[in-house]
Amino acid sequence: MDKSEREIKLSVCIPALNEEKALEEAVQDLSHTLRPVLDKLEIIIVNDGSQDSTGRIAEKLAKESSEVKVIHHSQKKGLGVCYKDALRIAGGDYFTWFPGDHENSAAELLDALGYLEENTAVTTHHVGSDTRSLFRIFLSRTYTFIINTVFGLKVKYYNGLTILPTTTAKSFDIVSDGFTWSAENLIRAIKSGCRLIELSAPLQSREGGSSKALTPASVKQMLKDVWRIILNRKNFLFLFTSYIFKIL
Repeated sequence: MDKSEREIKLSVCIPALNEEKALEEAVQDLSHTLRPVLDKLEIIIVNDGSQDSTGRIAEKLAKESSEVKVIHHSQKKGLGVCYKDALRIAGGDYFTWFPGDHENSAAELLDALGYLEENTAVTTHHVGSDTRSLFRIFLSRTYTFIINTVFGLKVKYYNGLTILPTTTAKSFDIVSDGFTWSAENLIRAIKSGCRLIELSAPLQSREGGSSKALTPASVKQMLKDVWRIILNRKNFLFLFTSYIFKIL
C-alpha cells in the first residue's frame, strides 16, 4: 500500500542538549517533510538540561504549533532517558527519534513510511561522503562489529533513525540511559521477533554546536549503564553492548 493512502500517526522524540543553533530547523524539517503525508504528527522535544536557549526555543515552537510538545530536564539525563520519557507520552501508532542537532534529514523518515508494518523495525544507515573524523569512523565500525559478533547479527548500523510500532517500543524494558540506548533498543526489537528493514541515507553536516558523543560526561553515563545492566540479571547480555558508547 502506498504511504500516501495510509493513515499513519507518528510520534517523534527530539533529544536536545544545547542545540539552540539547530533545533528550530530540525523541527521545521520534520513538519514540512512529514506533515503532508501523515494523518497525525507529534513532535516531542526533550530539553536535556540545556544551558543555552534550547528550552526557550522549544517552548516557542510549542506555542506556534499544537503538534509540538516539550519535556524539560532540570539537568542532563542522557539520550536514553530522553527517549524513554518521550515514549511514555507518545500518542502515535509509531515512534521514532530525530537528532536535535539536525545531523539527519527528515527525508530519511519519509522514505521509511512506506515500510511501516506491525512487528517491523525500520532503521537507517549512512552511505556516501562521511564528514566525521577518522577516529569517530573507526570507533563506529568497531562498535558495530563488536555488537554483531556478540549477538550473532548482521546489522549495518545501530544508531540510525529507527521507527517501531509504539506498542512494541513500550514493551521493551530499556535499562540504558545514555548512548547505548539506541543499540539496546534495536537489539531488543530483533530478538523479540521484529522484522528488520535497513534503508540507506546520506549523513548531513551538523547545523551548529559540537558532538556530545566523546565527552567525559558521555563516558561516565556509559559506565553507569554498564553497571545497571550488570545488576539487572535478565538484561545480562546487554553488558557487552555497553563496552563502547555511541560515537556517531
